[in-house]
Amino acid sequence: MDSREDSELLPTRLNAEPPVFKGCSISELIVLAGLSAAIFIPLSVILLSFVGYAMMGIGIGSLLSIAGIVAGATQLQKMKRGRPLGYYQLQIALLFDNAGIKKLGVIKQSGHWRIGRTNNDRKI
Repeated sequence: MDSREDSELLPTRLNAEPPVFKGCSISELIVLAGLSAAIFIPLSVILLSFVGYAMMGIGIGSLLSIAGIVAGATQLQKMKRGRPLGYYQLQIALLFDNAGIKKLGVIKQSGHWRIGRTNNDRKI
């Protein structure tokens, strides 16, 4: 690599969280683990309690949570490939904005914009 490539890559690597597993940072893995555990453990406990194995549901739910982490990390890896930092966070925020869940505060309209001033308004 020449010095120009090093100068472009170094700030990017310093400002971003390092990838830990399948291109995901530790904070992304914590979110994936929390979501997977919140979904799979209660679901498996409820389903297995009908047949009398509620405690076994915790173990099976834990294994399903690990599988959910791996599957989620794989999806994030595909989503992040070739994109700039923060791309998928912006896509999720836009999804929430379009659904009306949380306002993002960006302009999504394209077209010609005017600043509201003309040359005729200026007095010399």
